[in-house]
Amino acid sequence: METFGLANLDSLAEIGLRRRVDMRPTLLRVLTDLYIQKTTHSADEERHYTELALRLLEVVDVPTRATVAVRLAHHLSPPLRVIQSLVNDLPEVAAPLRSHPLLQPPKSAGAGSPHPSVAANVDDAAACDTKPKEAAAATVRGEIDSRTANELNELFFAATADERALILRNLDVASRPPAGRVAVSRNPGVGQRLEAAALARNREDFAHQLMQSLRIGRAQARRIAGDALGEPIVIAAKAINLPRDLLYRILMFVNPVIGHSVERVYALATLYDEMTVETAEDMVAIWQALAKTERAAARHQPLLWDDETRVRARPAVTTRTPAAAQTKQRRDAS
Repeated sequence: METFGLANLDSLAEIGLRRRVDMRPTLLRVLTDLYIQKTTHSADEERHYTELALRLLEVVDVPTRATVAVRLAHHLSPPLRVIQSLVNDLPEVAAPLRSHPLLQPPKSAGAGSPHPSVAANVDDAAACDTKPKEAAAATVRGEIDSRTANELNELFFAATADERALILRNLDVASRPPAGRVAVSRNPGVGQRLEAAALARNREDFAHQLMQSLRIGRAQARRIAGDALGEPIVIAAKAINLPRDLLYRILMFVNPVIGHSVERVYALATLYDEMTVETAEDMVAIWQALAKTERAAARHQPLLWDDETRVRARPAVTTRTPAAAQTKQRRDAS
């Protein structure tokens, strides 16, 4: 991924302003959630997030700043400049961070050791936030919480082509799994089935193949297949290692909106060349987090979902009097 520069920061700060809904608060919340997925960061990762967060904090509303403060307050080592900015904000924004160990003055308790209360705070934070090495090694983007995944997914699909490129460029603010860590099917037959579905213009089958190969939910697979800009298909192709020429043919046929624009197909092919496998896996892991929510919702559906409706709709049972008895009753009455 290319280095994050001031031009990119300015562009990201303007995301959503051309539409009625300002997406900058969502962007800041999502990138903060991605950042705190990892307990420690490299100097470049911290600088990257710090520059972006400080820019966005200047333009987002108070509830968003308060939300970011709460999330960073539970992180063992948040960026110092960011929490200093937040603690100097309004009282409702600053309150969660005032007791953070990083903001406490050094207090000696003999021989230069930290004050016991500060040490206790650090130990408590470490106990809450630090994971065993084996657990940390197994933690990947696929374990991102569903709320964050949903926010970033909606942000991405609502963005323009240029904005999507910027979002993809900045997914590395969080921990990055090694290539191949995200579970997807890279069987060569996957590409052949995707191509066959695209050439047949069978979007439903194309979505089904995406669902199986990426381990994502059906609704998300359909959304990817029907996207009018095409970046999600490029992400999927990169994650499952489709050959470039095969991707080119898929883009020509899977969606007429894309295939009828030579410039758009060329731009997407260029994006495929420039995108790293890690970036593609970052987004696929977010899609997989959405699939977990979809499966959980499905498990909570009643086995026979319309049974209750049928019971309510069933007419009340009435006791019919036999015809012979009705005739006798009429005769007796007369």
